Amino acid sequence: MRVGTLLLTLLIFGCSEPKKPVGDDGPLRLAISQEVAGCTVVGGERYGFATDLVDTIARRHNRPLKVATSQTTEELIEGLAEGRIDVAVVPRSDRVRFHRYPSEICYTTNYVLLQPSWSRLSAGANATEAWRGKHILADCNFRLTESYAAMVKEGITFNQDHIEGTEMAQMVLRGEADAIICERSEAELLRFLHRNLVEVASIEQPCEVIFIFANKQLKVAFGEVVSDFSKTDEYAYMVDVYFGQTSIEERFTQLCYRPTRVLGGISVWDTLLKRISEQNGVDWRLMSAMAYHESRFRNDRISNRGAVGLMQVTPIVAEDLSIEEGYDLADPTTNATLAAKILCRYSRALGFGNFPTNDDHTAIVVASYNCGITRTLEAQRLAVESGGDKGSWADVSQVMSNMNDSEWVAENGCRLRRFRDAAITIAYTNGVMKLYNTYRNAID
Repeated sequence: MRVGTLLLTLLIFGCSEPKKPVGDDGPLRLAISQEVAGCTVVGGERYGFATDLVDTIARRHNRPLKVATSQTTEELIEGLAEGRIDVAVVPRSDRVRFHRYPSEICYTTNYVLLQPSWSRLSAGANATEAWRGKHILADCNFRLTESYAAMVKEGITFNQDHIEGTEMAQMVLRGEADAIICERSEAELLRFLHRNLVEVASIEQPCEVIFIFANKQLKVAFGEVVSDFSKTDEYAYMVDVYFGQTSIEERFTQLCYRPTRVLGGISVWDTLLKRISEQNGVDWRLMSAMAYHESRFRNDRISNRGAVGLMQVTPIVAEDLSIEEGYDLADPTTNATLAAKILCRYSRALGFGNFPTNDDHTAIVVASYNCGITRTLEAQRLAVESGGDKGSWADVSQVMSNMNDSEWVAENGCRLRRFRDAAITIAYTNGVMKLYNTYRNAID
């Protein structure tokens, strides 16, 4: 990324006392082309370099910011002409279509190639032989470049439709494509949201994004503050957040990231888990929290104990549910369906009906999923005998913890042997419930 050209003009934030307000009242209206990775919403928070820039301007001038994303070029032109847009963000390749309006460079960066961490394809930037015949998803801007034309000549297949970054990530992780090529700041965000994506090549094809202003006065107002702002720590921090050398983890956690993994959702399996959960009366967000702790959303994972797939179902448990002969336990639909049926069966066995209606009961069912129903039923029995409540996770988990003590087991008439993995089950359950609550607060 060429920091010298980044914002070199544009824009933004003023010094601590702006010399001149950007407009007098009403929201500052920003519209972003569908061909620019300028705004991503995760857990209610907006991310994207272009959006952050304008957001900071608006904040410094006590103006609310109104953002419209995924706008077509025609919608942007119409919005500027009708006075409904103050600033538009577009790729440099579209500049000629906005020739009537003043513009400035927002940033100049390059493209990155991402693939799943388990892919065995070559990581070399010039290893075209390894990529020949493969299907790569690329953003609209890249498909206008010389690098794209050269790769097509080498026999590499690209998508031709407009596909947003998070959708591309989901398609690749589901095995529907081999890799992604996108602009670097978007790649950084995708790698954080989808931990199984890795950068394997940096394509030194420049990508330039520009601001289009509704009028010259607005451009001048932005320009008057940029000189002072470019000397501030806030500016340096913002550049580093999106284009610097700091780790992705550190960058985006500092931006108050909520642990949801896709826009408006949780994982690439949201649609599947919603459908299966609805069929079985289970909250899909609970299953998502469990899938995260079981496999980190990896459907190809097999544990050293033989647990398989997204929800880490064991063949023995699957057979106990009498599923059809010839099933594929690694198939995400089969795997998640079995997990939902297990949760419902355990809930009934524990006395909570087809599925729990409160967090205590839910936690006890989740614990059973981890350690087995027999262990949990015994913990419930012992909790009641000691004056506790079999429906209280605090009481049941305390008994589970005690069951790790051989002397306690002998003295209290426990029918099972020492529960060596009690701490693991308790930590797993608490972790799932914490994430489940996070998902419930962030996702409808």
